[in-house]
Parts: sequence; structure tokens; C-alpha cells
Amino acid sequence: MKDFFISYNAADKAWAEWIAWQLEAAGWSVIVQAWDFRPGGNFALDMHGALQETQRTIAVLSPSFLASEFTAPEWAATFARDPTGATHRLVPVRVRECRPTGLLAPIVYIDLVGSKSRDDARRLLLEGLRARVKPTEEPAIPAIEPAAPNAAAAAEPPWPPALELTARIARKLLWRALRVGGVLLGAALAAWIVLDVVLPGYVQESPVAAATVALLWGAVATFVVETAIHLKRRLASPSKPFGA
Repeated sequence: MKDFFISYNAADKAWAEWIAWQLEAAGWSVIVQAWDFRPGGNFALDMHGALQETQRTIAVLSPSFLASEFTAPEWAATFARDPTGATHRLVPVRVRECRPTGLLAPIVYIDLVGSKSRDDARRLLLEGLRARVKPTEEPAIPAIEPAAPNAAAAAEPPWPPALELTARIARKLLWRALRVGGVLLGAALAAWIVLDVVLPGYVQESPVAAATVALLWGAVATFVVETAIHLKRRLASPSKPFGA
């Protein structure tokens, strides 16, 4: 019994012969109409004998094959012997753009459409007929994804506690400096305006002394404001140390 029968439409004769040549070159035995159905024979009996004397059938898929009334019985006879595809008796090989329908639709085919070269088509054909395609070399390891963070890591604050405390103290000192500076400059400016209105001659004759007096008044005002703020906080929280 031979290995393969090549079922094809006359429009794909060149493809059928190319496939048959590649199979025999690879060591398989083949029956193909173009080579084995000789003048004087009975075509129907030759076809019947070819299907009976081969283990598997290669269907050369193309629009012509799918539309032909003569190729349908050929692949149907093989399909009936292996309806579930368990022994891979029917192996479609697509050589032109087409879409199998009906019982042919779920059968996986070898696709030679778009092959980059003769060698590429040969490789696709022979690999498709092998029972198993294990690579000759060890496959490359896929990219290793980083481990997902655990719940404890996700709950940690973005900064270590020491840095968080430092940032909190820095914000508090900055706000206090802005407050003290604002009160000091505001009070000093107000004192300067009062001096200029009440004692204009003094301001004009001794501007440095007037500025010093204004700053002293500003310092006094700042001390009074800060004391008031601390007293208010102390009253709101009796357990909190004064000046904290």
C-alpha cells in the first residue's frame, strides 16, 4: 500500500505534480493521476484503486477544486474512512486563495498560499505531513514577568517614615516662617506709615532710626500674634506642651 493519493483539479495539475515530486523525494510513495493513470486504463477503476491502495489523500485546495464535481467524491471517500480526523487520512493543501465550506471547513489544511520561496513551500508541505513538529534546538525562554506586588508592599507609604516626618517638619517650619515674616513686615510697614504721618520731620531727619523703631514695633506685634496663636492651641489641647 502506498502512502499518498493526490486529488486535484486539472487547473492545478502543476501544483499536484510539484507536491508529488516533493513527497517522493522525501521518501514517501505517491499515486497521482498525471503519472499513474495511463492510456488504455479505466479512469473510474483507476481512481477507485488509487483510493483503496493508499493510506492518505492529499486534496489540492483551490477554487477549481472546490467547484469540481469530480474531486468531491474523491475527498468524500477518504473522509468517510476517517470522519473525526483521528488518523489524518485527508490532508488538504491550499495552493490558491479559497475558503473551504461544509465538511471541509473544520479540517486543518497546509497553507502554501503566500510562500516566500520554493524552499519555504517545501518546508511547509513536509512539516505539515509530519506527525509531530518538535524543534531540533531548545526554544528560547520567554521574557520573565516581574512578580506581582503583595498586599503588604502595596499598603506601605510611598516614603519611609523618617522621610515622611522630615517632610512634615519642613512644611510646618516653612509655614511658620512665612507667617512670622508676613506679620513682621506688615506691622513694621504700618508703624513706618504712622511715624511718617505723626512725626514726618523725624522720619526725614533720621530715616534709619525711624526704620529701627518700625522694625521693633513689628517684632512686638509678631510676638503678640505668635503668643496668641500658641495660647489658643494650648486652650484647644490642654495636654499639648506650650510652644509645640
